Amino acid sequence: MNRPNGVATGMEGPPGAHIVFTGRRYLYFGGTGYFGLHGHPALVRAGIRAFRRYGTHGATSRAGFGSNPVLLDVEARLREFFGQDDAVYFGSGYLGSLILVQTLAKKFDAVFVDENAHFCIRDAAASPGKPVHLFRHRDPEDLVKKLRTGLKPRQRPLLLSDGVFPVSGRIAPARDYAEAIAAYDGIIGLDDAHGTGVLGDRGRGTYEYFRMHGPRLYFVGTLSKAFGGHGGFAAGKRSHIGRVRAAGAYIGSTPTPTPIAAASAKGIEILCRHPEMRDRLRRNTARLKKGLRELGVAADDTPVPIVALSLKTEGEMRSVQKDLLRRGIAVPYLKYAGAPPAGVLRLAVFSTHTASEIRQLLDELAKVL
Repeated sequence: MNRPNGVATGMEGPPGAHIVFTGRRYLYFGGTGYFGLHGHPALVRAGIRAFRRYGTHGATSRAGFGSNPVLLDVEARLREFFGQDDAVYFGSGYLGSLILVQTLAKKFDAVFVDENAHFCIRDAAASPGKPVHLFRHRDPEDLVKKLRTGLKPRQRPLLLSDGVFPVSGRIAPARDYAEAIAAYDGIIGLDDAHGTGVLGDRGRGTYEYFRMHGPRLYFVGTLSKAFGGHGGFAAGKRSHIGRVRAAGAYIGSTPTPTPIAAASAKGIEILCRHPEMRDRLRRNTARLKKGLRELGVAADDTPVPIVALSLKTEGEMRSVQKDLLRRGIAVPYLKYAGAPPAGVLRLAVFSTHTASEIRQLLDELAKVL
């Protein structure tokens, strides 16, 4: 949504449970600020301190003199948060799948991609010039069929998917995928942008949620969502991260601006030190989804704080969005990767929403649906 009330505008302040558009305050159930960290005072202070000391950024890649203590601090905190040997931080989450594919290029012969995968995954899949096969969304049986017909003897597959799909909030059936590719000695690469920080006992993402581990499982993510910062990352074994640091997309890109890196490090620290924030998010997610089901809206029972509300036509959904705006509630209408042709109203709940605010959304939805 970028034209509430028909007026072109932008967000006049940080995202959170409440936002301001064109001078009006709205209760906000959109975006990806799942813990309300993007305007957190501690993140802002960290960014300002780094700005004064380091300026915007090092004006060169990290292959030269572009590293600094702030970037290294982000990587140290990522290692701690994910419990991995090493981690690497780069300028954009969009680059993650591309860097991963470049890193793993010698380990696979063909790529298998969920048909609803994010744009960045589809861009990455095509980059090495190897065969790319699409399989039906979240359908392990169709994946098995595509593996049988798409691979020649002794060829190895790379499976690429979102960990959590950004519009629907559905979780990729990663355990079923792992079983499907095991016979081919295949590997999985997840873009876990919406899973990291949210899923799993410690917020480590989709693999932790399914209690999966092993040498054929790789993931990348972003600090721009749950962590309140910006930039992409990969975490894993030291040998793997060493190869990531040699990838062209990593070497050739400018690092995240240093003030943003400092804010990102603080966001990781806060989520690492305060697991109760994840507990609040899960309670709010369960409260919202239960209420939506009582209204007849399809909502699963996973801890993903996203629900896609789909009506028959685009016109109906835009009408609901406008009605909610008039009632002081902002919910985005989206046509995005994985959305049906008519689009969806994408609801997102944060740890910072109160029970009464969630009840307000549900009460107003009951009036306009």
